[in-house]
Amino acid sequence: MLRCAMTPSARRAVANWTTLRRSLTTTAARREQVEIFINNRPVMAEQGAALIQACEQAGHDIPRFCYHDRLAVAGNCRMCLVELERSPKPVASCALPVAAGMRIHTDTPLVHKAREGVMEFLLANHPLDCPVCDQGGECDLQDQSVRYGGDRGRFHEPAGKRATENKNLGPLVKTEMNRCIHCTRCVRFANEVAGAPELGTSGRGNDMQIGTYVEKVLSTEMSGNVVDLCPVGALTSKPYAFV
Repeated sequence: MLRCAMTPSARRAVANWTTLRRSLTTTAARREQVEIFINNRPVMAEQGAALIQACEQAGHDIPRFCYHDRLAVAGNCRMCLVELERSPKPVASCALPVAAGMRIHTDTPLVHKAREGVMEFLLANHPLDCPVCDQGGECDLQDQSVRYGGDRGRFHEPAGKRATENKNLGPLVKTEMNRCIHCTRCVRFANEVAGAPELGTSGRGNDMQIGTYVEKVLSTEMSGNVVDLCPVGALTSKPYAFV
């Protein structure tokens, strides 16, 4: 019987995943079911769980880019905004824990307008190259822009859209960093699941970039998973790229 020796990063990834599964199992058993109201309908949900999960369990689809149920909450994209009664403004459902008596509205004119504003900001620097993008037809941003995107933008920078150099992340991941929307899914996966904190962010705001330290390539064998996690065409499969 052949056995493959696991690298230290793979062993850390397995240990992290085991710990995460145990924590999810133990916490889920202790959570109390409370009543909340989603679009004026009573729903039973786990107290303390992410509101976006409760909405999905009730059959309400909430758009998102940064949220993933197996990763830590980041609240970067703000696409999952919902209306919470007695709140002065829409709230991010991925970062809001469920509490008894909450009244949530997921499809009001205020929510739709807020998501349209978020989409406009995301598209302000995103290149309009869907026909030649490897992620075209499978892109979350493309799908959500059909519903929440406008037919024209109001941002007209003299210097044009943001330009970012592509990164060499190794033999598995092809990068087009101009398409990056800074959801940080790849960074959180590398740190929390893969056990190889090789990806990170530098800069802030419009100058923020995602990459590795001193342009180092990804060494973990789990790096190819970021291709599936990326909601846009910033990280695609290099072996299957059309070149």
